[in-house]
Amino acid sequence: MRPTSAETEDTPESILDQDLYKFCMQQAVLEHYPDVYVEYGFVNRDTTAKFNQQSFDWLQARIDALSGVLATEADIAYLRVACPYLSEEYLQFLGKYRFDPSTEVLCSLDKEQSALDLKIKGKWSQVILYEIPLLSFISEAYFRFVDTDWNYDRQYETTIDKGNQLVEAGCNFAEFGTRRRRDFKTQDIVMSALLSVRRDVPGRLTGTSNVYLARKYGVPPIGTVGHEWTMAIAALEGTYENGNSLALRKWYQTFNGSLGIALTDTFGTKAFFANFDHDLASKYDGVRHDSGDPMSFTAAVCDHYRSLGIDPATKLIVFSDGLCPESAILIKEHADRCGIKCAFGIGTNFTNDFACASAPSVKSKAANIVIKLFKCNAKNCIKLSDVASKHTGSADELERAQSELLSAGLLGAQ
Repeated sequence: MRPTSAETEDTPESILDQDLYKFCMQQAVLEHYPDVYVEYGFVNRDTTAKFNQQSFDWLQARIDALSGVLATEADIAYLRVACPYLSEEYLQFLGKYRFDPSTEVLCSLDKEQSALDLKIKGKWSQVILYEIPLLSFISEAYFRFVDTDWNYDRQYETTIDKGNQLVEAGCNFAEFGTRRRRDFKTQDIVMSALLSVRRDVPGRLTGTSNVYLARKYGVPPIGTVGHEWTMAIAALEGTYENGNSLALRKWYQTFNGSLGIALTDTFGTKAFFANFDHDLASKYDGVRHDSGDPMSFTAAVCDHYRSLGIDPATKLIVFSDGLCPESAILIKEHADRCGIKCAFGIGTNFTNDFACASAPSVKSKAANIVIKLFKCNAKNCIKLSDVASKHTGSADELERAQSELLSAGLLGAQ
């Protein structure tokens, strides 16, 4: 049954309105790099998306309000049960954690360009939790005050249709839409709808990345690690050639096999596979695909496992790169043929897939925004995705990283 407006919520002022992987990374940062200082920056990949004063004022008010958001005893009790890999020491830290946006977040509006500038600065273990709420605020500010030609019509029904497409095709999938959601209400509607998909078929909803909604709807919170973990470690340790290996080993030290999905494309998959030796490939449950062609990637992963004497059928690929039900189903069929398990994280297609209210046959363009790590202890951080448009970082550092990887024979197609 479709939820009423009374059953859906306005954006909660809860620390759990956050993607799980940020809590996990915060624990790992506290263990391995507790005193590192970092700088993040906002990137609007769609330069046609402009911001106005009203959107900026609303955004600034939401940022300021983070100073009053803290973990309650009930929040900590929930995490203790739902996320047993989060240590008691970390949960005690989180219970005392406070945002301090007045000193940690710098936000301004370039009125001539109608462009938003936003930076986050501070100790990594302190400011790591800003990225997801700020991205969701920025998206909501834009669609609340700039692009207002949309409404919630048929969001619930469309989501059920998408969910049923996925489960009927045997796809196991999680909702990953917090960072790109049009607003919290949309994500709330999506999750309520996904709980109504068919349960008498092979596929299933495995959970959501949003911890608040996982608790609200009684599903598992889902997540592992983001690119910033590997980006930072490579910069801090001074090696792109072995950055993946160092990041994977430190992650394993913290979680001892839990959260065992390795992210592959921080410096390109060729560099990743060179670091993903038999020891690591045995310890990790599988890998995550987040850029590049998913079909060739699937074949390359299976070949790599076989080269190490590991049966691909015992491993898993999580796909999370701009998916919709149709693309996920095609990937599932290909993975089945290749003999490897797969699962899917679907974000924007669930929480920012709208039609224009004035012309329902016309798509309302979704936001294409990111916040990326740019510096650790004044060292430049970069990402060399398998798609050049997703590269991030200074041009000089990108060139230096490419030169190091090229010299080691680790740059280019796998």
